[in-house]
Amino acid sequence: NMYDFNFLAPCPASGLILHGTRDQVVPEADVQKLVDRLTAQKGIKITYQKVEGANPFFDNHEGEVVDAVEAYVQRRMDNPDPGR
Repeated sequence: NMYDFNFLAPCPASGLILHGTRDQVVPEADVQKLVDRLTAQKGIKITYQKVEGANPFFDNHEGEVVDAVEAYVQRRMDNPDPGR
């Protein structure tokens, strides 16, 4: 609600967005709108993953964040074409 993320669109690269389900700073609906906007671009694939119970800082969920990032990077290394 407070920040304008228009600088991300058009986004030149695919990527991962992690969002905590207990984030009181950025509402989930706003994150979903950003994901939808970025995903609408040709050749761009955004992986949107929610971390259940995490706040904006992912306190006590650091391991889940690391796991999600590692899994995403491994998938991209195994299949560098984001359209697949």
